[in-house]
Amino acid sequence: MTKTAFFLGGFSFRHSAGILAALILILAAAPAHALFLVNNGGFDINAADWNAAGGGGPWAPGHVATGGNPGGYLTLQGNDNTWSVWYQVINENLNVWGIPVGTTITFGADIINLATVADSAGLKIEAWNGAKIEEFPATFTVTPSWQRYSAQYTIPQNALSLKMVLTNVNYGKGAIARYGFDNVFFAIPGGTPALKPVPYVGRGLNPANPILSWTYPDPNRPDDTLTADVYVLESDVLLSTEPNLGPVLVDPGVVKVADDITASSVNLLTAGYTVQQDKYYYWAVHVNDPTLGTIKGFTWYFQTFDAPPVSANAGADQYVWLTMNDGTPTDGKVTFTLTGSYVDDSKSPVTVAWALDPALTQTDPATQVVIHNPNSLTTQVTIDNTGWFFFVFTAQDQVGSASDVVNVGVYAGACEAAYQDPSDIQTRYPNGHGDINGNCEIDLEDLAILARSWLDCMSGKLGCTP
Repeated sequence: MTKTAFFLGGFSFRHSAGILAALILILAAAPAHALFLVNNGGFDINAADWNAAGGGGPWAPGHVATGGNPGGYLTLQGNDNTWSVWYQVINENLNVWGIPVGTTITFGADIINLATVADSAGLKIEAWNGAKIEEFPATFTVTPSWQRYSAQYTIPQNALSLKMVLTNVNYGKGAIARYGFDNVFFAIPGGTPALKPVPYVGRGLNPANPILSWTYPDPNRPDDTLTADVYVLESDVLLSTEPNLGPVLVDPGVVKVADDITASSVNLLTAGYTVQQDKYYYWAVHVNDPTLGTIKGFTWYFQTFDAPPVSANAGADQYVWLTMNDGTPTDGKVTFTLTGSYVDDSKSPVTVAWALDPALTQTDPATQVVIHNPNSLTTQVTIDNTGWFFFVFTAQDQVGSASDVVNVGVYAGACEAAYQDPSDIQTRYPNGHGDINGNCEIDLEDLAILARSWLDCMSGKLGCTP
């Protein structure tokens, strides 16, 4: 271990209170620094992350998460009745990302125009603090080939979280506007540091298991290997009232606990650093990129007092159904199991609770939802109708709480649920692979349909008679 004085706040980007956040458009240009990819190819079109705007028009077709780019891409399509469709990519607290307010970020995506109409696709950042503080949309005239589009945004001083949204923009023109989005990213000008600290900013850490971890950005040059130097400072008092910042310049006492490591975590005990009870600890991860040099990280902190649960996990989304696999009607109800988990320092008792979020749930108002054991980690739930249901799992101790949401889709039959589950039929059998009648079975009925249309011409546009 090495003790040294070290500048920890290398990317704290302070601005005077009178300066408003700036939006600078950068069209079709890749930032010349490392990127932090967000939800790349992981678009969940069945969750509540996508929506339609413009007078509550019907959902537009074409929301697909497959395509020509590796890992798939998201398609947003508007029609006559829906002037804009949006998909929410990021909705996370700044202390989870480990980014302080006042930071200038670049956000962007690869976009392609998939329709003939000449119109605009958009990227939008929203800043939230309980309610939306402000939004900064950027629109681009997109070409029929994949190109990168981006904008810059400075996070306002009172923001607690950010939402990043992809949109197609049709503005009521009555023609289909359809765009593909992929490689959604954000970056920090000059070089993106390590992000997503664990424990995240301000949370507690058990001194008996003091593991720190982070997420690297993509290297500036593909296939390069990034390494990290990790520094820690112990304090009896909170050094800053800004929860995302910590000290800008600290006195001697900073300890270097990791030197040029390729791992994305460090165990402080293994590194020879003892973590005490009832202290504050400030730490920073400085990334070494072969082409950019050292990218100084943000200053984060954790504490070893009684802390709220570090995290809560409500489990994976579920897709369930009301009938038997052979189509036999049941009693019109489905019962399934929810299982939650959490991480806590065990310094005070933890209680857990399951609750339905009625604001997000999409079903008939008369639907009955019964959570049989709402104060247990594992509970059964019974529902008597179809719809999309959102269950919030909360773990709480004497000083705070952590929550997570699981989405459950209830469908009339198993086949419908299978087609809606992105990990099911779409993964194993793209385009159905022979299931012409959509009953989840490839059999003689599909063969008969194929035989009846064998050698048929699909369209007169091909120079034949349909």
